[in-house]
Amino acid sequence: MNAPHPELGPVFRRDGETWAAHPQSQGPFGGMHGGAVAALAVGEMEAMAAVRGLGALVSAQLYLLRPMPRDGLTSKVSAVREGGRVAVFENEIYAGGKLQAKASACFQQPVEIDGLPGTPEMTAFDPESLAKWARPDFFKSVSSGTGFLDLCDIRDTTHEDGRRAKWFRLKKPFHDTPTPFSNAMAVADVSTLFTVTDAGERPNAAGWPNADLSLHLSRAPIGEWIGVAQRGDWRHDGRGMTESEIFDAYGRIGRSCQSVVLLAPA
Repeated sequence: MNAPHPELGPVFRRDGETWAAHPQSQGPFGGMHGGAVAALAVGEMEAMAAVRGLGALVSAQLYLLRPMPRDGLTSKVSAVREGGRVAVFENEIYAGGKLQAKASACFQQPVEIDGLPGTPEMTAFDPESLAKWARPDFFKSVSSGTGFLDLCDIRDTTHEDGRRAKWFRLKKPFHDTPTPFSNAMAVADVSTLFTVTDAGERPNAAGWPNADLSLHLSRAPIGEWIGVAQRGDWRHDGRGMTESEIFDAYGRIGRSCQSVVLLAPA
């Protein structure tokens, strides 16, 4: 029997102690996309928690310290607190002997609380029916080749308060086990990009990378689609913030936030 082609497997593969990633993990300016970094760093902890019975992943924080390569990555997962209802873990990703990214994740054991909402049973959105997102010409000029956005089926719509919103469905998994929280975190990382593309023109900045990403979910995502309704706030001193509401087809499930580093025009 022939061995499976590596491109048909998950985005991330592990050989012993070393991680590597397929080209779909790339960002537009070289190195791994921030969403892929989140999927690797948080997804590893999410998969570990499922095996160890740590409960639901309710929040995570990621710091993007350096541009991360796709190969030669090692990770170090450590417990900050374990036991009782709440557990907190950290994951450090290294390449070339340098710390590239650091993530933390909080897990919570469930209890039954009478009188509060449970898992919804009826859908509130139909992402499949929405128009596919078309990349603006100005964005095509800075993004060529295979990358993170090629990993996603992206649909375009308008949120009920007038904000533009995007729906994402991954074309392949990040890991060889389900990681729904980090899937949502990965697509939430693209929020800043869409505050730019929805504006219809390139802003007066050479770039807008995010230094971090946080995500809080009130319940686990249901189904393949994740919706992101984003809002940006940029300032003249080079700082910015992007905050987004996160949805699945059944309704609102949480919120993400990013600190944006605006680069001075050349």
